[in-house]
Amino acid sequence: MSRRTRIFLGGLVLLLGPALFFRFASISRPERIDHKDEALAVEVIAARVQPMPVLLQSVGQVVSQHTVQIRPQISGMLKQVFFKEGQSVSKGQRLFQIEPAPFEAALASAKAASENTKGNADRLEAIAKKGYVTQQDYLNARALADQAESAYLQAQINLSYADIRAPIGGRTGSVTIKSGNIVSPADAAQLVTINEMQPILVQFSVPQQFLGRVRQYQVRPGISVSIADDKGVGKLDEGALVFIDNAVNTSTGTVTLKAQMPNDHEQLWPGQYVDVSMQLTVEPKAVVVPQAAIQAGQNGNYVYVMAQGKAESRDVTVDRQVGDLAVLAAGLAGNEQVIVKVPRNLRSGMKIAPAAAVTSLPAEVTLPASR
Repeated sequence: MSRRTRIFLGGLVLLLGPALFFRFASISRPERIDHKDEALAVEVIAARVQPMPVLLQSVGQVVSQHTVQIRPQISGMLKQVFFKEGQSVSKGQRLFQIEPAPFEAALASAKAASENTKGNADRLEAIAKKGYVTQQDYLNARALADQAESAYLQAQINLSYADIRAPIGGRTGSVTIKSGNIVSPADAAQLVTINEMQPILVQFSVPQQFLGRVRQYQVRPGISVSIADDKGVGKLDEGALVFIDNAVNTSTGTVTLKAQMPNDHEQLWPGQYVDVSMQLTVEPKAVVVPQAAIQAGQNGNYVYVMAQGKAESRDVTVDRQVGDLAVLAAGLAGNEQVIVKVPRNLRSGMKIAPAAAVTSLPAEVTLPASR
């Protein structure tokens, strides 16, 4: 290769090298995308107007509406127990027997004494009319006969006390004294306790500011009360409000209420803590949104809505929460497209688009049945 040719090729490389470098660099570099006009995908749901219950919620305790402590009314040896601890018993069912022999003997003696004094009084009555005995002697004999008759009746009562029966139906507790022991009315411990189970009461308290509303709705057909377990999961029973205490507790500022439950399957147990939901009434046209859509700000609660493709914040007033729904007292009228899951970077005025097809709240909610 001649010297002139080498000089020509070197100059060509110097001229074309930068152009080729920038050409290949532009091919290997990815094209930049401008995201300024891209809409943020969000999940939206339509605020709905639908019937919603007006509820008061509290924590309550199950109590038996009738509890009886069984105690002996006579002294003697406990001869026999006719039931098992924890067993359900019916009214009038035989529970215990105290050794009856001493009381049977006392009854026989009292019967004989009664018959003897009565016969003597009758004999003196006949001869007193003839003047063979004084009237006072007759009256004394009649008084003795009456006393003997009373002693005979008392002996019958004492013998009946040897047979102890259930005064109410319910479930028995622990038997504190076993057969073979001596029992007495002066004993500190009862023989057994019976709790009435069906129906049963749930006792709970509400703040005094709700007393007016409770009394207002109580005069209507009735206030329905629903009971769930202490974790708020699983409905246990449903009944009605039956009692409002006649005074406010000045220490706590609350009023004690009681609701009666059928307790058909004995799912409620005395002493058990439960969640109480009292339905005062049903608001026919309540504006509801998912509770997850409610945001907390410095000036109160607010939600984001989609308006003309942009995010817009709306101040709202939450009246109450029912399950996963928030009932609004002000801020929305219904049918607004509310953002359910709010992204952290969302701000008012940003362009947004639904992440999927716009869904809506259920048309109906399950309400406790009115009683």
